[in-house]
Amino acid sequence: MTLEEIKEELAVMPQEQQDHLAAYLNHLRHLRDPMSRKDLGQRIDDRDPAHRVPLDQLRDRWKD
Repeated sequence: MTLEEIKEELAVMPQEQQDHLAAYLNHLRHLRDPMSRKDLGQRIDDRDPAHRVPLDQLRDRWKD
């Protein structure tokens, strides 16, 4: 299967499946990037409340 054939198949895929695939590809990209994993670990370990986004602001960002 060529890349063009894959793209054509993806274009007609339901949005939910496209979103799932996009998240998976992003996950694979982060696995290849050691700095990405280090950055994520640092963010998870950061306990400073000033660096957190309140839940209501996060919901507003994700509306669209």
